[in-house]
Amino acid sequence: MNICIIDDEHLALEYLDFLFNKIEGVQVTGKYNSPGDLIDHVQRESIDAVFMDIHMPEIKGIDLAEKLLNIQPSLQIVFVTAYNEYAVKAFELNALDYILKPVQKVRLEITIQRIKESNYIKLNTALESDSDKANYRIKNLGALRFYKENNPIEVKWRTSKAKELFAYFVQNHENTIRKGELTDLMWSNLPWEKAHSQLYSTVYQIRKVTQQIGMPIKISSQDEFYHITIEGVEIQSVKWKRAALDVLRNNNVSAAAYFKLLEAYQGNYLEEIEAAWVLKERHSLRKIWLGLIENLVKHIIYYENPSSYNASKLSALVSSDEEAVMLLNKKLQH
Repeated sequence: MNICIIDDEHLALEYLDFLFNKIEGVQVTGKYNSPGDLIDHVQRESIDAVFMDIHMPEIKGIDLAEKLLNIQPSLQIVFVTAYNEYAVKAFELNALDYILKPVQKVRLEITIQRIKESNYIKLNTALESDSDKANYRIKNLGALRFYKENNPIEVKWRTSKAKELFAYFVQNHENTIRKGELTDLMWSNLPWEKAHSQLYSTVYQIRKVTQQIGMPIKISSQDEFYHITIEGVEIQSVKWKRAALDVLRNNNVSAAAYFKLLEAYQGNYLEEIEAAWVLKERHSLRKIWLGLIENLVKHIIYYENPSSYNASKLSALVSSDEEAVMLLNKKLQH
């Protein structure tokens, strides 16, 4: 968790920095006496929280907080002060917490946990609002599956190549796709003319399938290229990857956030397709999944113990994956 601290009293600033250095998972990326220097820092870098004194000579802490929130609206503000009279105004500004001096390490740890929980709620809200917007879902962690408003849709592919090409279109839907690239990937063993005939036939099959199930996916052909338009369709791997990277980047969420993502990972990416183009993305997503497991183990060891309920729950969750089991056992033993 990246935080900044500001106090016009040098000794108070140094003492706060000293306490934060004793708390694992927290990094003080800036400590300031000057409000202007803090504002410059927040304009340049992404910060999770600012701990600030309310009573400063140049500017009131409440006014400074309003300036910072205009720059980074998601910033968490925590006031640290000896002046209890400002508490009501602080919470009117939607400050996350209010700590009275002299500051104790235990009290700071409570605030850090509140920041983690607040960020978890934001993550959950974002995931749920994304889901509400999409009527159709393509699930591709594990086998390729289709849903409309949470109801499964049965899809019958005429050929395995049609299913594979559809999955390739979904993976690369943000790019313009060259037709020659597709024939090289799917039908490299066929003469050029026959390969192109197979391509056109397979794209026709895919269009028929998407029309039959009503999924709003458009495949446009222009000269030697295809362009894929997907609207109102949630792609599981894309959503999961974005949320997982956010958790790994911030590293300031509760065990529940890790479990939510780990439970959503229902198998390796497109597990029934063994084409070479799948393997790179499969490896990337799996690496992120293992990173979540490793971070969750660290969380359990720091906040709980290796024999806790969450440790047992994690062991059961990854029990069918040999690599994950080895990673889990290695970390828990250390």
